[in-house]
Amino acid sequence: MSEALLKEIYEEVVSIRKKLEMLEDTIIPKEKITEDELSEILKLKEESVEGEHIEWKKLKRELSL
Repeated sequence: MSEALLKEIYEEVVSIRKKLEMLEDTIIPKEKITEDELSEILKLKEESVEGEHIEWKKLKRELSL
């Protein structure tokens, strides 16, 4: 393949990628989260990494399920 053809293919791929990103933004709009939501997410992430959890059986007993 010639260098010119490769460059043309690359430019087409870049163009398609930009169009896909625009479609993605249209289909799945980006949501902004509040500081409270972010802190809650980070807290939950930290708890999950540290292994803090409630056993399913214990939770079912507490909730009478």
